[in-house]
Formats: sequence, C-alpha cells, structure tokens
Amino acid sequence: MVKSMTGYGRGEAVTDGFRFIVEMKAVNHRHFDLVIRASRDLLPLEDKIRRMLLEKISRGRIEVFITLETTQGKGKLVNLDEELALSYFQCLQKLRTSFNLLQKELTAEELALFPDVLYIEKNAPDLELLAPVLEEAVSRALSALIRQRTEEGNRLRADILERVKELERITGRIQERGPHVLEEYRNKLSARLNELHAGREYDEQRFFMEIALFAERCNIDEEIVRMKSHLEIFSQDIQTDGVIGRKLDFLLQEMNREVNTIASKSSDLEISYLVVEAKSEIEKIREQVQNIE
Repeated sequence: MVKSMTGYGRGEAVTDGFRFIVEMKAVNHRHFDLVIRASRDLLPLEDKIRRMLLEKISRGRIEVFITLETTQGKGKLVNLDEELALSYFQCLQKLRTSFNLLQKELTAEELALFPDVLYIEKNAPDLELLAPVLEEAVSRALSALIRQRTEEGNRLRADILERVKELERITGRIQERGPHVLEEYRNKLSARLNELHAGREYDEQRFFMEIALFAERCNIDEEIVRMKSHLEIFSQDIQTDGVIGRKLDFLLQEMNREVNTIASKSSDLEISYLVVEAKSEIEKIREQVQNIE
C-alpha cells in the first residue's frame, strides 16, 4: 500500500496515578528524522521510542510530543519552606514594632497564604514502572499516525493514477502525430521545389536524401517506447507495498527527460503543445510523489 509522509496520531495510556499522552506529527523529509519533545526525566526511554517508530516508518520528519500527567495527587509532595516562613514572621514582627501596631496572633493558616511558603514538589517518576505504559501510549499514537498516512496515501495514489492515464493519452497522441509530420514535410518540400523549378526537373536523389535526413532528425520512436515503458513501470510500482517514493521520483525524472528530447527533435506545433501538456502533468505528479514514503 502507498503511504503518505504526512499525518497525525494521538494515543493515551493510564496507570495507577499517571497518564501518558503521546502526539505524533509527520511531514515530508528525504530521510527518517525523529524529534522527541518530552521532559528530561523520560530521556532514558527515548531510544526505545525511536526503535518502535523505525519498525513502522522509513521516511519523513516525525515530531513526538510526550506529556506525563499525574492523577489523584500521585508523584507530588507539598513542602514547607521554613526559612521563608520565618523570614515572613520576623518581618511582620518588625513591622508591628516599628509602627507601634497592635499585636495579633498569626495563625499557621495565615502564614501559609504568603507566596512560596508552601510549594509542590514533583517526585521523579519510576521509569521501570512507567516504561510499559509509555510504550502503550506510543503504540496507540503510532497506529493512528500510520492509519492516517495510509488513508492519505490511497487518495494520492488514486489522483496520481488518473494523471498517469492522461500522460498515456498524451503520449499516444504524440505517437500518432509523428508520421504525419514527416508526410507534411515531404509535401511542403515537394511543393516548394516545384514552385522554384517551375515544372523543370530537379535532383530527386537530393530530394529523397533531404527527406531521409529530416526523418532521422525528427524520429521519436525510441523516446515514445521508453516513455511508455516508464509509464507502465510507474503504474505497477505505485500499487505495490513498501517504500517507493524515491523510485517513483526517479521514473518521473526519466519521463521528463524523454519529453524534453521529443521537444528538441520536433518542430511541429501540435507536438509542441502536447509536450507542454505532458510536462505539466509530470510536474503535478511529481508534487504528489514528494509526499509518498
């Protein structure tokens, strides 16, 4: 099946007190390029994540966003900054003394309301326990990403195959036009010679030699044969499994080369128009192929 290189996937996994949320975003890239955005606590698990993705993905830039949430207060501790609390208390005492203010008992609850007296500290996660949970979340996100890449790949393939059919039609019209170009040249040259010689005899051998030279110069049979071969291989490859993007791009380069050669050999206006159409279709297909894995 054909896979696009763009897509998005999301996966979650929950254990006692913790939830992993994994999001993956994929875009075009010539090679496999992975960027993992997670807290430093999860750094030891990144190699495992990389291996999981490499088993399923060959090309594209993949950004992985990992969020670890705690539930039910797990992984968090409330701490007291005693030095800061004492400093607040001493400052209040000094304030009362300096301004002759009435003494009032300061409760613990009131002191706790001052900034940063109480603070929440996160415990480092137990990676041995959390690793299987993270792998489950990564697996779910990866499955969603691959599913979206496959769906997009199928749409790309359908569109490309329609354009390949159009290229085959254009190639067929160029092939049909080829013999007429030679015949029209022969008639024009004969009419021109008759006009110049006003009914007098002229060197027929020279005439036929000129026709033969023109026929050799504008012969596009080999280019047509190669073009058809490239189109046939392209149509077969795009319906196979595996990583085919680079091969399809190479075939399109070869098609473009054949079309350029046809353009350089022919001075016929109709063929020139057909060549422009062919190059336009090749470019449209190439834009689509850039997104295929």
